Amino acid sequence: MRQIAIDKGLIAPDAQLSDEETDNLIFLPGFSTASQVSDISGRGVGMDVVRRSVQALGGRISITSRPGEGSTFTLSLPLTLAVLDGMVVDVAGHTLVVPLTAIVESLRPKRGDVRPLGPDGAVLAVRDAYVRLVDIGCALGFRATSISPSEGVVLLVETEDGSRSALVADGIHGQRQVVIKSLEANYRQVEGIAAATILGDGRVALIVDVDALVAVRRDRPRPAETIPYAAE
Repeated sequence: MRQIAIDKGLIAPDAQLSDEETDNLIFLPGFSTASQVSDISGRGVGMDVVRRSVQALGGRISITSRPGEGSTFTLSLPLTLAVLDGMVVDVAGHTLVVPLTAIVESLRPKRGDVRPLGPDGAVLAVRDAYVRLVDIGCALGFRATSISPSEGVVLLVETEDGSRSALVADGIHGQRQVVIKSLEANYRQVEGIAAATILGDGRVALIVDVDALVAVRRDRPRPAETIPYAAE
């Protein structure tokens, strides 16, 4: 798949791709493994169209592959395409909505519950387990320096693959049902954001894509100097 993408000019020959990124080359416009064009295949538009259609509905599609075992396509769509139950949170002066379906619990950790991980990360101790901390404001570019989890509020979330992460926000405003508005159709696609909504006071609030947000933080770690956790 990688060689086909290089031959078609879809990626640079020296591109460094993870296994997941290589699997997802299948979704690139113009990518096709067919050697000849037929009436139904070979043009490299099938999976590209599928992904764009799923994303237009506020969903997500991904692929994982194991040599000799096969491939798994995971397709997620919101339970409703109009109304979402969410937790309204404040992040660096911005109002965001986190889907309740992804939230396991909310908590205010103590300083001793936070542990540094490597040169630029931190984890939170939650009932004999450690979960990775993700500052929502830093992941979305709202601020350059993380706040201390003990000074804000932590949302323990579960992603589609069953793994858990701890999202750090400044505060919680409460739970609310919101009407989903397509951000891509009205503006453009934003990494880590699934859609938007209009609050009762007329303000626009962004709806967080939890899986994508966690992936953004994993793929683009912040410099070590912006992490205040190690000092705690």
